[in-house]
Amino acid sequence: MALRRSWRDVDPGLVLRGVGRFDGTTLATSKDVPWGLAALPDGSALMSERDSFRVVRIAPDGTTTTAGIVPGGSGTDGEGGLLGLELSPHFAADHWVYLFHTTATDNRIVRIKYIDGRLDLASEQVLLSGIARNKFHDGGRLRFGPDGKLYAATGDAQKGPNAQNLHSLNGKILRLNPDGSVPRDNPFPGRYIWSYGHRNVQGLAFDSRGRLWESELGNSTMDELNLIRRGGNYGWPVCEGTAGGCADPTFIAPVRTWTVADASPSGLAIANGHLYMASLRGTQLWRMRITGSTTGPPQAYFTGTNGRLRTVAPSPDGGLWLTTSNGGDKDSVPDNSNTALLHVALR
Repeated sequence: MALRRSWRDVDPGLVLRGVGRFDGTTLATSKDVPWGLAALPDGSALMSERDSFRVVRIAPDGTTTTAGIVPGGSGTDGEGGLLGLELSPHFAADHWVYLFHTTATDNRIVRIKYIDGRLDLASEQVLLSGIARNKFHDGGRLRFGPDGKLYAATGDAQKGPNAQNLHSLNGKILRLNPDGSVPRDNPFPGRYIWSYGHRNVQGLAFDSRGRLWESELGNSTMDELNLIRRGGNYGWPVCEGTAGGCADPTFIAPVRTWTVADASPSGLAIANGHLYMASLRGTQLWRMRITGSTTGPPQAYFTGTNGRLRTVAPSPDGGLWLTTSNGGDKDSVPDNSNTALLHVALR
């Protein structure tokens, strides 16, 4: 990965201001697929690269280094690999980095200590294994909530019935204690499941009221933005967006839907009371003001100017980080992509 410019040097006049124009700065480029992204307390960042299984540190002074390669990884010749990355809420004291990744037999959630700029691989702990893997629909996003619990997004592993099966970890949003145990107040006693009926969850973000929002890949009809309820059923595979057997009163309707050509959503972030949703096939960033339990009309930015957009995250300076996902993003081959980490300043 080659750094182009430190985010401490980003022009403060850059503004998110219009469709078709990218008012941002390229911070770093990569030959792999950037996926997970988190800011460290010192102002640097950790980024997971999906196909190489590298965790990369990007320092404020422009230095980029490999912090470590996550052991036991195996791609799926598709969308599996090293996916979500999240820091412990008490990272300054405990140094835990949480990771979601594919192995030869499953998807799993692990944690590894990050000390003195390196992953301490001897400290690795497997917190949850047995999440079914498949070529596609592996989910992978991780987020800590304001309750101190870890929320994990899973896909249905290309088997729609998994999403309605409460004995399966797939097609779900899972909720874990930081040590990997099941929280006692989860909606289904003894189970990790927080919500179900999902096809392939890609984005998770908590708003200022502590509510969880989710972006989800549809099949061929509709992609979704959902406001997640404890124990909620979001309808897949019977219901896709608002199409199919959605009249079932137990299904929770999406807040917003898009055609798959306009979205194919991935990462989700919240900043200044707005949701920002990255789009892969749609090649644009969607922006929506949160209004109660819904949103204002979605606005599209940067349409087609940077290709497929994978991850969006708040940056330490109050702006956004945004990663592209161009080339090699469905083959599990390391270092055959042409991707970038971008910065967008917000006013």
